[in-house]
Amino acid sequence: MRISDLRKRITLQSETPTTDSAGGYALVWTNVLMAWAEIKPTSGQKIFVDGHLEGHITHRVTLRYQSGITTDMRMIYNGRTFNIRAVLNSNESNRTLELLVEEGTAV
Repeated sequence: MRISDLRKRITLQSETPTTDSAGGYALVWTNVLMAWAEIKPTSGQKIFVDGHLEGHITHRVTLRYQSGITTDMRMIYNGRTFNIRAVLNSNESNRTLELLVEEGTAV
């Protein structure tokens, strides 16, 4: 990976419980990390879900290694939301991460 390949600014978010006015709590998405990344689409398809067609687009996102990134997080890029389906530590070298993400579906 060349540094010049990391041209897309992404934001990783995590769900965080916050107190609400009724004394309980609600889950909200909180920004955890902003990073430069490379985003490559890998596949796209339409599938029938709950009585309608829904688009599913998958991407491979490469960024510098960061600890603590999990599939419980989501990625935001250009106002679009991506669910993180897998986090791969390339060659287990702690140099780069590959995120397999999916756009167009609910968490």
